Formats: sequence, structure tokens, C-alpha cells
Amino acid sequence: MESFKGMHPPRPFLSIVIPFYNEAENLGLLITELDLVLGDLGISAEILLVNDGSTDFFDRPATTPRFPIRWIDLDRHSGQSAAIYFGIQQARGMVIGLMDADLQNDPADLPRLLETLAREEVHLVTGFRQRRFDSWTRRFTSKIANCVRSFLLKDQTRDTGCSLKVLRRELAVRLPGWDGMHRFIPSLAVAMGFRVAELPVHHRPRRFGKSKVRPFRRAWKATIDLLGVLWLSRRQFQARALEKGNPDPLSEFGEEVARAHEPAISPPCQGKVGTE
Repeated sequence: MESFKGMHPPRPFLSIVIPFYNEAENLGLLITELDLVLGDLGISAEILLVNDGSTDFFDRPATTPRFPIRWIDLDRHSGQSAAIYFGIQQARGMVIGLMDADLQNDPADLPRLLETLAREEVHLVTGFRQRRFDSWTRRFTSKIANCVRSFLLKDQTRDTGCSLKVLRRELAVRLPGWDGMHRFIPSLAVAMGFRVAELPVHHRPRRFGKSKVRPFRRAWKATIDLLGVLWLSRRQFQARALEKGNPDPLSEFGEEVARAHEPAISPPCQGKVGTE
């Protein structure tokens, strides 16, 4: 039995899953920002960088100054949903954080999202971008898509396209794998009976590289996907497997973060949705 020791190391508290495709100029800066933010939180964490078939060259450091980095490569370019899905499957954390690699998401928002996840006892906290630094076509198509989706799916989420999210592991591992899934994470969570909250987050201008999003093509695909999600949301299991005597790993963390960040934290702009 000695040979099996160390095969299952303890889970980190947080796994940050970051899909990327040709973002070489941004990766180093993002890793530095994450190290500073996670270090201030004082938690155990890992960073998973999921390469979605990039064709540019980038360094692959094994760690930040304080946290391990795991590099995961998809064997072909498969899109953001696939990179997120496979990243979640590989993540070991009790909480999963999602964000883009283009530096438009601000890692400094993570403490507030994590604190809300614990304090509000929800399963997913998703950001919404109050001031977006995107093209007018992208903002316009996104606004229309969000209105239609929210009306039909009743997920009460105003910006499902915001990649910055934190979610509990029990929800993350239940997300289905299909192209386009990442646009409907709040909707799927509510359909499965989980609770969701929103917080305003920063959105920064892109400094390096080019956006891979084609607004009108994405809008057409999202419309087709919406029909599938309408079907899927009506057939989700809402039951959950609970283990008696298993404490909530977020409870103590929520109290500590609330004390440390009390002056800077504002209450969520939207209440809980979904059911127990």
C-alpha cells in the first residue's frame, strides 16, 4: 500500500480555468496578476491554462511565484466551450473560477465573487460588465441575445457572455459538454436547481491580440443553441446528492474574506435565483 501514497493529493480550495487561443502576449501578464490576487487571499489554488489549439508561441512556466500552473492542450482547435469543459474536468479545486485570457476580465474582482459565493450560499456567481470595451456590433448583438435568452429561459442573468464566474464544484462537474455551453452556464445552473447571483465586474480594453468573436455569426449559433437549451432545461435533474455531516468548505472562507475586504465589498446587485 505504500506505493499508493501521494497519488491523490489534497484538493486545492480554488482552481482557475482559463481557455486561450493565440493569446501569447497576454498570458505572462495574466499569470502575474493572478499570483498577486490569489496570494493576497491566502488560499490554496491552482491555475489551469487550457490551450485550444493555439498556433503562436508562448512560454509555459510551471508555477507562478506562489501557485502551480497546469498546462492542458486540446488536440485540435475546438472552441471556448470545449476548452472550459475539459479544463473543469481536470480541475481539482472545491471552487472553480472561469475567466478569459485576453486581460479584459480583471482578476481583482475574484475576491468579491468568492466572498459572495460563500456569504450568499449560492452555487454560482457570475459577473456582469457595467461598462464594456467592445465594438458596437458586439455590444448590440450581445444585448439583444441577453434579452431574448433571459425572457425565454427565466435565468434572470443580464450578461451571460461575461466569462468571469466562480462556481462550486458540485455544479461545475454537472455542466454538459457541447459547443456553445459556455453561453448558457447560468441558465443550466438554474434548470438544475442551483442558486445563482450576479455582481458588477470590471471590463478592460484589449491591449494585445485580436478578438476571436464574430458577433453576427455568434448570434446565429446562439439562437439555434437556445432552442436546444429550452429542451434541455426542462429535462434536468433537480435532485442533489447530499452527505450528512459534510461541512461547507466555503463557510470559514466567507467569514475571513468578509473581514479582510469589508470596506470594499458592496452587496450583490441581484438576489438569488433558482431553487434549493
